[in-house]
Amino acid sequence: MRISIIGCGASGMTAAISAIRSGADPAQITIYEASDRPGRKILATGNGRCNLGNEYLDASCFYTSDREGDEFLDELISSFTAYDLKSFFDSLGIITVSKNGYLYPRSMQASSVLNALMTELNSAGVQPVYSSVVTCIERSDDGFLLKVNDSQVKCDRVILASGLGSGGFEIKDSDPAVMFGSLLKNKNRFRNNLPALCGLTVSEDITSCAGVRAKGRVSLYSGDEILGSDEGELQFTKECISGIPVFQISRQASVYLDMERYVTVCIDLMPEMTSDELSSYIMNNINTHPDRKIYELLNGMINDKLAKYIYLKAGISGRDEVSKIPSDNIDRLITLYKDLTFTVTGTESKEKAQTMCGGISPGLIDKNCMLKDVNGAYVTGELLDIDGKCGGYNLYLAWATGLIAGRSVMK
Repeated sequence: MRISIIGCGASGMTAAISAIRSGADPAQITIYEASDRPGRKILATGNGRCNLGNEYLDASCFYTSDREGDEFLDELISSFTAYDLKSFFDSLGIITVSKNGYLYPRSMQASSVLNALMTELNSAGVQPVYSSVVTCIERSDDGFLLKVNDSQVKCDRVILASGLGSGGFEIKDSDPAVMFGSLLKNKNRFRNNLPALCGLTVSEDITSCAGVRAKGRVSLYSGDEILGSDEGELQFTKECISGIPVFQISRQASVYLDMERYVTVCIDLMPEMTSDELSSYIMNNINTHPDRKIYELLNGMINDKLAKYIYLKAGISGRDEVSKIPSDNIDRLITLYKDLTFTVTGTESKEKAQTMCGGISPGLIDKNCMLKDVNGAYVTGELLDIDGKCGGYNLYLAWATGLIAGRSVMK
């Protein structure tokens, strides 16, 4: 049986290993990879430490566009647990450790994970074919016909493991008819692929805050509708607000911006205090130290570059004594500390995003990750319209669906 795997990333390599362990002939397995090396995203995840997964698995840790996605996730999580994930890596010689539920290789090196996967493939005699761009997949009378670079390749089974916009499947057009040829009967079940787990660009000039890290709570809005919120360490660049809390809400920003909706992000830089408590704290300091400058009064509360951005935005000069600052400006200052609002203009590019949202609706595949209408065609990982939060959930999805597709291909 000739098995073609599109993409030599996490789910593609896992699918190949799973197929071999289920009885597939390694000589009949071909992995096509568009780049010149495997596992680029594996090396980047977890800041180079490879956050393999998470001990806490629940459908609420993932996003999907329809109810069928929730049903697929429930089935997936029950059939492939965190214990199963750790057992798989143990079989590759990777010891896993948990840090607050986040799973990592004990070496804390993503390269260890990639090396283990490639060692397993190489030992079986599977050598990925690099610089091989698959631009179209069509059904044929006896299987599938792939267009790889300028050649056509026949196979009996095909596993789509490319991700969205990277890996072995080069997405040149948002029209699924171009990408997947005759595989998708219902082209409307393919959602636009958009960046997720990434920073947000804003219209306001924040260059003075570049390099700042600050703890706070971010909330995303479209008009009066709250789209999501999270708390933790934020990061500012010259044109972008980033950090894990922003990553967690970026998916919703991508979706609403794609619908051409107006989106704002509001930052509470003092979430441990209510507005009244913050007002009381600042007014007490003003009464106690009336001759101090505003930057002296605010010293130690938040990063000084961010504090300056806020008091200037409140119309306060750094030269004035606080007792001489009009009360309206002080009120404005307090409001900005609790509700610093920016207009979201976009997200970071897909090259910088940790994952993508959108893809093939989970309702189109069965529990074995096979397209319901196309016998022998399987979909894994990022190509599915499922994306997870920070914490190893997207890699879990890649490992789990790759393993399931790989063993199912031999049924």
